[in-house]
Amino acid sequence: MTAVEFVAAFADAVGMEAGELTTGTELNSLETWDSVAYLSVMTIVDESMGVAIDPEGMLAARTVGDLYALACSQQAA
Repeated sequence: MTAVEFVAAFADAVGMEAGELTTGTELNSLETWDSVAYLSVMTIVDESMGVAIDPEGMLAARTVGDLYALACSQQAA
């Protein structure tokens, strides 16, 4: 999954348009970033990238790009 595809999937998970987000978008700036969106993103990563994303790492993420990097690092492990 490319970064562009991840941003699009993330946007869908949080009920936004892909064009509204970038990898630099701060998670705490999103009104829709809540526990449901968190679980949706975990599911997307699992289904699309075939990895279980680290929950502690996900909580530490500050941007959409941080989440993508975390998912990629889990995929490489």
